[in-house]
Amino acid sequence: MKTCFLFLLALGLAMPGVAEDRPTDPLQTPTIVLCLRPLRLANHPGVNEAVETVKRLTSYSETQEGMSRRAVDALVFIFKDLFQTEQELAAAETALALAEKQSAAKEQQAVQTETVGSPLSGPNPRLAAIYRKEAEDMRKGAERRYETALKVMKEKVVAYNVSVSYFQSQGSNEVVIALANSLFAVIDRHLLEVEFKPTVSREWVEQQRRVSA
Repeated sequence: MKTCFLFLLALGLAMPGVAEDRPTDPLQTPTIVLCLRPLRLANHPGVNEAVETVKRLTSYSETQEGMSRRAVDALVFIFKDLFQTEQELAAAETALALAEKQSAAKEQQAVQTETVGSPLSGPNPRLAAIYRKEAEDMRKGAERRYETALKVMKEKVVAYNVSVSYFQSQGSNEVVIALANSLFAVIDRHLLEVEFKPTVSREWVEQQRRVSA
């Protein structure tokens, strides 16, 4: 929610009358359609599509002034933040898998040390306990990193789902399609077991995506 509030504040939409002062909504132009095309057309948009979209939006922003520029910059922030958060979660998932593998190997080493040991010293329960502690610390550290990244990802998805609702209320259909499509892609890759109530349905997004942009 905090992220969504900051986004609205950046647009200046928290103040009555600001929207009426804008002669042209930069989020409802042919240019915004071209900017968002990579995220709109991809079946499961990821970092590559996000990077291309951010490049296009950044260039578009440079042609705008005042509130219009802030509106486009807010979109740049949203897509960069969403996919950077996903990258952090993906890295944490990889680190957790590696830690679990290394932890299992360390545990096997502990069992070997405790029961057989080396030819010179024989079994060594104290050294085995050290290995087990290292395995536990390795696993717990990776689990904490993953849980933190997962929590942040969930919060961002919920916040940007609220943004989808806002854009829909403003008639910014292209933004709704691109952002909703991006959220569904992130959910499918990382949050399938998380309860999520999307502002727009998958079916609606797919129907819109089939319409020529």
